[in-house]
Amino acid sequence: MSDSYWLEITTYSDHIGFTISTIANFVLLFLLAVRPTKTLGSYKYLMISFCIFSLFYTSIETFLRPLIHIYDNTIFVIQRKRFQYSETVARAISSTYCGCYAMSFTLFAVHFVYRYYAACRQDYLKYFKGLYFVAWILGATLVAASWGFAAFILYPETDRTKAALLHVITTSYGLDPDWIGNVPYSYWRTENGIEYLNPRNVIGILQHGVIMMVSFGTVFHCGWKTYKTIRATRATSDKTRELQHQLFKALVLQTIIPTCLMYIPTTMLFVTPFIGLNIGCYGNITTATVHLYPGIDPLVLLFLIRDFRNTLLRKNNFSSVNITN
Repeated sequence: MSDSYWLEITTYSDHIGFTISTIANFVLLFLLAVRPTKTLGSYKYLMISFCIFSLFYTSIETFLRPLIHIYDNTIFVIQRKRFQYSETVARAISSTYCGCYAMSFTLFAVHFVYRYYAACRQDYLKYFKGLYFVAWILGATLVAASWGFAAFILYPETDRTKAALLHVITTSYGLDPDWIGNVPYSYWRTENGIEYLNPRNVIGILQHGVIMMVSFGTVFHCGWKTYKTIRATRATSDKTRELQHQLFKALVLQTIIPTCLMYIPTTMLFVTPFIGLNIGCYGNITTATVHLYPGIDPLVLLFLIRDFRNTLLRKNNFSSVNITN
């Protein structure tokens, strides 16, 4: 049975995600530029960095038109070329997309570390100023680059993956092989008819897993500590108390959303082929959810932080928000 309906589903999710991400992130950047935000401190620049990255990420997604298909115990991260270029270039672009995916994990974890410092360890906020801030962004970029480099180096195409990919794109999607690029996340190699774990590929999966676990653990540790502190703190003014309530709601949603749209789908994606569960075209569920994430996250800030919301609704003049309270 053809799985080509996923071409439409992923295309629609891409268009929706690109539109929401472009509008939401540009609006947030505009608000950060035109309103007085001195009291935001380094958090302002962290939000700007996240917005710029999200715009780049969604642009890469739209250019690649990715598909994710699991077949023959292999995760195929497939791109549909818009014009012809070499297999090496196609692989480099696909690996860049994989690296951007990791960047969303790491930059989000940095976001939560800042929120934790602001709520629980304000004396540590000095580590988000000046060169320290540059080091945080550079560190996140290097971690993401290592993910992309692993995707480029540790998952070469083999005769087995080439045959499996050809079967997938012709049988399931009816695509022209000459207009396809891919990164095959394959766990197994076959020798004399016997399957063995491929050590090279397993190293890559472990590297990906460590990045995900550290990111996931950081988000939940910092989120939980921040939640406890905000709940326990008795604000000295109605304004501060209201701001803490807004940040608490934003914190809850900014934990739930990536968990549902990124962490859980990605974890399932990596686990299923390892246990021999070939879910085929349903790997594109992750494709669709990841398309939506970069646009949804800034909406949380735009609609839950009252000063942002009121600015958009023109109910008051530009007023500052003190994140560090």
